[in-house]
Amino acid sequence: MGRQALHWNDGFRGFCATAMWDLFEAVTVRAILLAGFVTLTRAAMAFEDVPWEGAKSIGVTRGKQFSAGLVFINGKYIDPPYVVERWGTGIRINSMPVTGQIIDWVDFLKTQDPANVTKIMPEPNASATAQTCTLPVVVDAVSDVDALDDLFDDDPAPKKSAWNSSYPQRQTVPARPKPATPKYVLTGKFVKNEASKSLVKRINDQRTEIDGILRRGGFIFFGDGYSRVAGDARTADAMLGSLPELMQHSPDVNAFRSGIRSAHMVYINEILAAQIFANRIDYRRLQDRRQKIKKEREWSNLLNDVSKPLL
Repeated sequence: MGRQALHWNDGFRGFCATAMWDLFEAVTVRAILLAGFVTLTRAAMAFEDVPWEGAKSIGVTRGKQFSAGLVFINGKYIDPPYVVERWGTGIRINSMPVTGQIIDWVDFLKTQDPANVTKIMPEPNASATAQTCTLPVVVDAVSDVDALDDLFDDDPAPKKSAWNSSYPQRQTVPARPKPATPKYVLTGKFVKNEASKSLVKRINDQRTEIDGILRRGGFIFFGDGYSRVAGDARTADAMLGSLPELMQHSPDVNAFRSGIRSAHMVYINEILAAQIFANRIDYRRLQDRRQKIKKEREWSNLLNDVSKPLL
């Protein structure tokens, strides 16, 4: 009984140590993302909002469902099947945004009768508060040592003091209000015309391009902090051959980046590598996907062999 309890305690300690290490590693990765890449990762948390008014006015173009290709959104792998659609002025996959506004909704409003579009200027920012900041203070240089004559005087003058010019002082300065950005609102019915149809076609062309890359077995990494990264089926196969194991076995994000460089995946930059590593639990689903693709190809080759005419 005592030995069993001892083994149980050792196993429990090991479990706790592993859990604490995983928690520490996750917090470390989050700290790296926030500290090293604060501007881009903040933007990558969510894509630019696509106005509902735009989707209601110019509609949706939805493609047919398919199961080929690999989709990553902000470093997270998305399982197939996929449906690529133009939703208003942006593009979504499986109802998840993968772009912001490809063409701004304001450009569509410019194609309408000016009488049906209202320009609204926001109220001045009266709530702006004064900001306290640290400013250097320049003072006259005054000796803080008694004059030489005072050293031998029976009644020396009091010791002089001076401000230390290197010591910063805090001062309050008025806040600068942010420039007002006008808002345009459609007050009448949106009327489709040649100009608006041309803008819709440009967005649909991008939807078709994304749809085609995935249907041919390629991959696409989507992120709001960087341009999307796409590759063909051959590059996708090479990536699937090593990426899941790198995600599984890399002890930290730096080792993961080093492994990516060694595997010649030069299309994965440091920002994207950090995002993938933060979602490294996806390695299991990527391994399953790799195995499924292999079986699908074996089955397809078998059917091709059976369909060949006998000599």
